[in-house]
Amino acid sequence: MRRRSRRRGIVATHEVVAMSSSESQDESRALELSRQCVASKLPFQALPGDDDDLVETGLLDSMGWVDVLIGIESATDIRDFGNTWPEGRAKSIRALADMIREARRRVSEEKPGEGPAAGAQGGSQVSIGAWGYALGAVTVSADQIESECDVPPHKIRNGAGIRTLQVAAATEDELTLGQRAADAALEMAEMPAERIDFLVATSTTFLNLPSFAPSLHSRLLLRETGGALDVGGACVGLIYSLAVAKGLLRMATQGVALVVASEVHSRRLNAPRVPGEFRGLFGDGACAFVLTRATDRGGHAAVRLGDFVWGCSAIFASSLSAKWGENSRLTVQFKGEQLAHAAVTQMDRILEILENKSRRARTEVDYFAFHQPNPRVVEILAEKANIPLERIPLPSATGGNLGSATCGISLCQALTDLRTRPNPSQPPLIFMAAVGPGLIWGGAFLD
Repeated sequence: MRRRSRRRGIVATHEVVAMSSSESQDESRALELSRQCVASKLPFQALPGDDDDLVETGLLDSMGWVDVLIGIESATDIRDFGNTWPEGRAKSIRALADMIREARRRVSEEKPGEGPAAGAQGGSQVSIGAWGYALGAVTVSADQIESECDVPPHKIRNGAGIRTLQVAAATEDELTLGQRAADAALEMAEMPAERIDFLVATSTTFLNLPSFAPSLHSRLLLRETGGALDVGGACVGLIYSLAVAKGLLRMATQGVALVVASEVHSRRLNAPRVPGEFRGLFGDGACAFVLTRATDRGGHAAVRLGDFVWGCSAIFASSLSAKWGENSRLTVQFKGEQLAHAAVTQMDRILEILENKSRRARTEVDYFAFHQPNPRVVEILAEKANIPLERIPLPSATGGNLGSATCGISLCQALTDLRTRPNPSQPPLIFMAAVGPGLIWGGAFLD
């Protein structure tokens, strides 16, 4: 597949040497790339020796070292470069060059479709037959958000691209939003609740016991012999839940599953120590999907779930963390620029993997259902990935970051539009991609 040009995450005054698979095995070129990436972080210092430990000598702190790894990762397209750095190995220029050559050798030895990024394989005809979503009933303007969160004027609207948030009313929570979304999906499917074999649910914000899945199971009056399973994953939770449900459907006798994601962040991010620009990005919402082995439901062709991919790039774990302390106080560490860079880079890579899995180029994709930290990040991704912005439904522009439901609501809007299309010339195609704290990531294609 043709390699697209990329922006490099390295200071512009230092030209990066582009390396092909064969070139990356040449020691001199690997050393030159390593020197340039280190030099970009030491603009006013002479380069150290190739064998000097950059961290032990104090030339780079831990964050500077991570920036060097990110720079090499961007320049070479080596996934998760340096994650985790081998214990006992010096953090030197020569060690970086050796790691580049070792990674390239591993890639050249792997067969197409195999290796660390490969996820669940296809082979089971599982389809999304119906869908639905719900948003918090209260609309809050960007101006109001900025005032309440003590954020500089226009930073939410212009900087993040969020015009409004949809937040839960006093009578709403994860269960009520999840129920509304599920009811809408079941109504579209023309299916009674007792047909559901199992419920797979995800929610980062539901903190009660019983957990979210059994609580929603009771609310929906699903049958007692139907299973209820909670899946984690934060912003990637919906993709993980769809993958789990697809796997379970291969063993289920009836062959019908309900997948629900629901989040109410507006009540969890009100602690004084939470940065205002962070909590000002989140809205509340839910999505639901009816999965079945049937190929047609209600006169409309269903959309088949293709292959899934996933991974965890722990090198970015410090970009976002949240911890509950004494008296239920929430402490958040938020490095917005670093997190946005990591998210854009990883989601672009997910698209490349999905192109290989589906054997169709991104230019053929009808819609992209992404997790959306905010619309501005999506715009940057669209430019980097060379995809038209109009093919990306943007619920975050008027609803905010809806956590695990964001990718799902974007998918709902894409599927709704596809139903109105008259007889397409070729089967429609949708790519899904999401990243979450950790940095965990996942993707899937639907056709």
